[in-house]
Amino acid sequence: MEPGGAKEEVLAAGRELVERGLVARTWGNVSCRIDEKHFAITPSGRHYGDLTADDIVVVETETLAYEGAVKPSSEKGIHAAAYLLKAETNFVIHTHQTCAAVLSVAGHSLINLSAEESEILGGPAPLAGYGLPGTKKLARNVEDALKRSGAAAVLMESHGALLTGRDRAQAFERAVLLEEICRRAMPGTIRGDGVLKGPHISSLRTAEGFVLTENGVSSPVAGGGNTPLEKLHGAIYRAHPSFGCIMHFNSDAVQGVMERTERMPALLDDFAQMAGRDIAVVRTEDLSGEAPGRIAGKLKGRNAVLVSGLGAVCCEKDEADCGAVMTLVEKNALTYVNAAQFGTPRALSFLDRVLMRFVYTVNYAKKK
Repeated sequence: MEPGGAKEEVLAAGRELVERGLVARTWGNVSCRIDEKHFAITPSGRHYGDLTADDIVVVETETLAYEGAVKPSSEKGIHAAAYLLKAETNFVIHTHQTCAAVLSVAGHSLINLSAEESEILGGPAPLAGYGLPGTKKLARNVEDALKRSGAAAVLMESHGALLTGRDRAQAFERAVLLEEICRRAMPGTIRGDGVLKGPHISSLRTAEGFVLTENGVSSPVAGGGNTPLEKLHGAIYRAHPSFGCIMHFNSDAVQGVMERTERMPALLDDFAQMAGRDIAVVRTEDLSGEAPGRIAGKLKGRNAVLVSGLGAVCCEKDEADCGAVMTLVEKNALTYVNAAQFGTPRALSFLDRVLMRFVYTVNYAKKK
């Protein structure tokens, strides 16, 4: 394929990843083979909706060398391995799809494929051991999983999935099928229906205070506020100047977490990046008195907290990133309640969680 055509395929696939909900924010990556020695891949840390053909990077398959100022995805080594292992592979996508991420932590052995599904995926999707994103360890683990299985799909522990195909359509067909297979195999009764329960509450910081929206009705709030919700949001904004948006949501998975623990650790690395190494559960009868300040205090170094009666309270600098935090909290919560079927869920190592958060806050969060 000509470089220009490969770049257009990658651009289209990046938009499709977002539209299908297979990634959040800048995570995930896409590549297309150009020839035996080159492939085109998405850049590092960039939003798919903002990309042009000039942002897509051509990488040498053997050496991973590239030209220009735009850096390719840090996962380029995984894509290169897929192309080197199978000559018929012409397209690779790395997703952060929810159910596959859950099964990469809990219940992988429960995956059961029909004959037709096995044929489409090239066999059972193996599990690649954990490695920090962009590291040689992760690339080796994925390459080993591809080699030993011969499959076209791989689950990456605590991270996501890798799908390969002869073209973009086949890679996405496999991504959608893998997600349905993983949803079916979830060990717990809470499998996620994609619906975050309300009532929906959100606010946006303004120069005078903030605008609070509850059940579709927006009201400007100046000063500390009068109602319990206003006082909570006001306390959060005062304690955390970097937050420009607050959103609430609830779900069966979030409720399941609050029934089981006082603190939800990061089981998934994208959650560790954007929400924090763990988030607290605050149990309170109401939002009066010291409760708003106590809840705001639990957000130090984190972007979410779970509150009895409210569910998840997520915070970020703007609406788009706050929505991404909501998605990641739900995904990590769904992973937690399913992993709890086998005992106490095992978090990512403390060091890995700290590293993921550090890299995000000093690097990727500033690229927006």
